[in-house]
Amino acid sequence: MTVNTLPNAFARSSSPAAGGPRLYLREDELDLGVSLIFKAGDLLKAATQEQRQQHHVSWADVRCLCELLGNPLPVLKLAAELGLSKQAMLKTLDGLESRAWLSRTEDSRDGRRKIVHLTAQGASVATEFALAMRTLLAGAYRVAGSEAVTGCDKVLSTLTESSAGPAASAPTGAALAPKPNRAP
Repeated sequence: MTVNTLPNAFARSSSPAAGGPRLYLREDELDLGVSLIFKAGDLLKAATQEQRQQHHVSWADVRCLCELLGNPLPVLKLAAELGLSKQAMLKTLDGLESRAWLSRTEDSRDGRRKIVHLTAQGASVATEFALAMRTLLAGAYRVAGSEAVTGCDKVLSTLTESSAGPAASAPTGAALAPKPNRAP
């Protein structure tokens, strides 16, 4: 079944020019894409299993360390990037800070905010995790070819960096439901 049952539901121009060719996506193609993204995430997690056991850390710890690799972030921005609540983020940071893998410093522009930095030891551990995932990803990229790398990067960047969020670009059941009448 084609998703385009509604006007322009998932029809998108393949170029910024308004007159570009349309891209029509079927539900089975979209479902496959979602499934592959989930499986890829599982494989990246599995690639770090040995190191996680060796260092006695969780997947949330690994994601935090890798997110900070070369990129200090404010606590709340880091929590948003990782999809963690403030409480879960603080618990993760406390554990990593107790191992001397990261430090929190006051933001020079806003004393209420804390900036999270990796220590040299934390950067070394984060690099170890990142290397395991990079190796897996590089192998897949080599097999898929350079054109696929560019396409994959473009799709994933669009998905993760969209300021409007994915809900704004795709119809949902709620968006298609009739709006209730409201009294003035």
